[in-house]
Amino acid sequence: MKFPVFSALQLHPVLCYLSGAGLLSIAALLMVLHVNTISRVRDVSVPIVSEIPQLERRLALLQEQTELTELHAATIVGSPEEHIRIFALPEQTDLGRLMAVFDVVREVYGREGTLTEMSDIVMGDAVDKGNGLRAQTVSLEFIAHEDAMRSVLLLIRLAGLMTVGDALSEQERALLLQAVETENPAGIIALEEFLSVQLQDFAENPKLYEDQLLRSFSTPAFLNTFHAAIRSSLLREAQELLSSDLGGVLVRYKLWPLQIMTVDTVSLRPGSAPKWHRIGLQFTVFTAPN
Repeated sequence: MKFPVFSALQLHPVLCYLSGAGLLSIAALLMVLHVNTISRVRDVSVPIVSEIPQLERRLALLQEQTELTELHAATIVGSPEEHIRIFALPEQTDLGRLMAVFDVVREVYGREGTLTEMSDIVMGDAVDKGNGLRAQTVSLEFIAHEDAMRSVLLLIRLAGLMTVGDALSEQERALLLQAVETENPAGIIALEEFLSVQLQDFAENPKLYEDQLLRSFSTPAFLNTFHAAIRSSLLREAQELLSSDLGGVLVRYKLWPLQIMTVDTVSLRPGSAPKWHRIGLQFTVFTAPN
């Protein structure tokens, strides 16, 4: 039997058909893969794009928090002289910070119901006192219960105090030093550490810092001297104010320590109820010369 012999021309349409079918299959496969890839990219990219604004806000917030942390750390590790220049005796009064302090006073005691009105503060011109200081008078009026009034006056009295040692008078510090030298001269280091504790830290846990000091001493004579010095100083009053709602807000908003202030005059007029007064207050803030 003889089989038919096909020429190349006769096979060409068949080959073309088979080749075309194969190419179409490959193209279809590539299209399916392409669609799947686009779908996966869409599923991943669309959520990421929608999260970009939130991520940017979080980044900005983290940067701000980092800057505040670095600034706070810089002030904490600074020397006592730097702390004084920044907080207690700056080169000029930070009016915004001073207003914020009395805004806090108005808010806290207004919420407690012991202060009903407070005027805006009025600043006088800065005057050179001739002793390396410049002074500026501040005046305001408020209506308050006498408890709130005493707290405001105490706040001004404590202004400029930064450490435990600042809250003790020169005589009280001298008595403690003499007692240390009499009982245990090596305890001078413990005394120095106690005196350098920040007032706001002491207010949070006074017993902790007192016990750290008293571990170096044991005689009744030293304990009596220590407790007498603490009772007669401003330390207990500072601890009570800083552990109060007012002190807590001042510390939380970095408004403590305060610039050095002294009360000049206090005028009282009767209020609308017993123990309530309309108070006219004038005090002085001090700055270092430029």
